[in-house]
Amino acid sequence: MTDLRVILVEPNFEESIGFVARAMKNFGLSNLHVVNPKAILGPNGRMRAGHAQDVLDSIVRDRSLEEALVGIDLSVGTTAQRSYVSSNLVRKPMTPKELATVAKTQAGTVGIVFGREGTGLTNQELDQCDATLTIPASLEYQTLNLSHAAAIVFYEMHLMSGESATDQLASRQVKRTILRFLSESAAQSGMDEYDISLLARAFRNILGRSALRHREGSLLTEALRKVSETLTRVKSNEDSQTQPTVSESDAESGDWARETKGLSKSRVS
Repeated sequence: MTDLRVILVEPNFEESIGFVARAMKNFGLSNLHVVNPKAILGPNGRMRAGHAQDVLDSIVRDRSLEEALVGIDLSVGTTAQRSYVSSNLVRKPMTPKELATVAKTQAGTVGIVFGREGTGLTNQELDQCDATLTIPASLEYQTLNLSHAAAIVFYEMHLMSGESATDQLASRQVKRTILRFLSESAAQSGMDEYDISLLARAFRNILGRSALRHREGSLLTEALRKVSETLTRVKSNEDSQTQPTVSESDAESGDWARETKGLSKSRVS
């Protein structure tokens, strides 16, 4: 069964925390993490939570997004900004329905990351996530209220929650290892650093959207490890076979050695 962790990054208003907790309760969720909240949870936030006081009481407070993502198998950052620039691979999101579809038969922990009420998540924060998600809305006003956006995502995930999970998601560590071997192989092939970073981001998007299974991750890791090691070995052999420049003194020494070797043979005969 897929476990869902909700992560709020630096929420500015206690009411937002309360409304999100209420939406979580509506759809049977309880795992709420808050990263560096700018607001202190008080009476106003608790009033908005309604009967979700238990969700608020069990909030986990984290000092960084990296800390909040510990133990997550698939992390998904939310954004209202869909990029139409081909080079911006960070903001190429899936929809809530697409996320629910890929995660419905996977066992593991999925983390949904929501940003600040006014500015959302930064590119750097989105880059820490395996995939990104957006809710299709009118081009005239694409930004949804935080709790409204959360409720839509929770609803889509809830629709699929009856499906039995059969495959374990690949862990975060496995995906990091895959990207490391991929980057090493690209570097060995002569690709420059900028293109390597784009390749890693593109491949990370693919891994995130596909909800990579543990077995698939293990096979990819082993294959890319062998590719990386083979390229390293080939490059090492090429370097060792490169002949050094022979100086005039080295050439004379070589000639002298050959001459003395011939002299010793003639004396023996």
